[in-house]
Amino acid sequence: MKKSNFHFVRQINEISVLRIIRDEGPISRSDVARKMGVSKVIIGGIVKRLLETNILFEIGKGDSTFQGGRRPVMLEFNADAGLAIGIEVHLHRATILVTNMNAETLHEGTVNFSDNSNPSLILERIVKTIERLVGDKEKLKSILGVGLALPGLIDYQNGSILSSHSLKSWEGFHIKAFLEDALDTKVYIENDVKTITLGEYHWGAGQDARNVIYIWLGEGIGAGIIINGDIYRGISASAGEVGYTEISARGINRGKFPILFQDQYRFGEILTTRNLENSLQEAVNMNGRQTLLRNGEINLNNIAAAAKRMDGLAMEALAEFGQILGVLTVSVINLFNPELIILGGPVIDKCPLVLEQATLSAKEDVRIVPSESVKIRAGALKNRAGTLGAVGMVLQDLFKPPIVNLATYRSLILPE
Repeated sequence: MKKSNFHFVRQINEISVLRIIRDEGPISRSDVARKMGVSKVIIGGIVKRLLETNILFEIGKGDSTFQGGRRPVMLEFNADAGLAIGIEVHLHRATILVTNMNAETLHEGTVNFSDNSNPSLILERIVKTIERLVGDKEKLKSILGVGLALPGLIDYQNGSILSSHSLKSWEGFHIKAFLEDALDTKVYIENDVKTITLGEYHWGAGQDARNVIYIWLGEGIGAGIIINGDIYRGISASAGEVGYTEISARGINRGKFPILFQDQYRFGEILTTRNLENSLQEAVNMNGRQTLLRNGEINLNNIAAAAKRMDGLAMEALAEFGQILGVLTVSVINLFNPELIILGGPVIDKCPLVLEQATLSAKEDVRIVPSESVKIRAGALKNRAGTLGAVGMVLQDLFKPPIVNLATYRSLILPE
């Protein structure tokens, strides 16, 4: 066997050992060998190397087998041997999460900025915040990678934003190269909704599924698509732009949706917090109905609070929002036929009625979408999904895919 092939096979075996010990430890060398179907001699050599890198440690002796004999030395995965950094950049702030290799939170931080027109300056502040959170220089060397969630279309080849409404001045700036140079580690960049989808898939509402569509609702609308465990981007990285789906011929009209529908052309024009707020403001001004909502004070928080107090106008508007979302959800289900639809974002988080109505609306069409075939549920991670998804971009190379990507793993192991 060629030397390069030998090293590749050995690394595949090493990461398989790591996965077993991480998921099932404390565990003995013999049990690892049995699970992998290889000899204890091979496992012994692998474990020796991994112990030298501090990724594993021995925690004492376990119980003897029913046949007696010496008690085996137990192995445990050292999740603190490496750090993963997750960053989510918003319009006026960046949130930062530092975790160990089990995605357990170690540190959190926020960088606020009123002017987002200078990416270099903001990224410098992010780097300094990471250095402060992590602490000393030795710990900085244990960073396995940085995942970065950004609003807009991503240029993966150049490590930059191709197009973004909220970070216009960042377009074309080499974000990935800047952070890799500053932190001396691998950087992964991804669209924010796709990153949130990864967070929910790995640690939130999507953990029990392999094919997931996540629909995010807030100032805009977008979707993340996971097929057989992998994020799907599309040829131009724009897969999931469900906001551009046209409303026409879908039974949405003023008669059925008198509050929210005002001849919008696309779902992205109607299923937004801005349209919800503006439509309710107009309804308050126009029809003089008794309502808890006050002129000039209509925002998502107040709408949610009014609905919780059974305000009729607020509840009608949220019911319309959910029913229209259900129409879009049916279209997505028909197109992809996933196991699971996750609905998330501030509208879902703050207004449970929207999820309820969307689910009912989608599952009314039992001829096309049998109610038992597709699950619809709310996101579980709320505003932590983005940073956790960014951490997931770093850690998924180590532990998630059935075909191993060795890029991150090699950064953990001692040089040949």
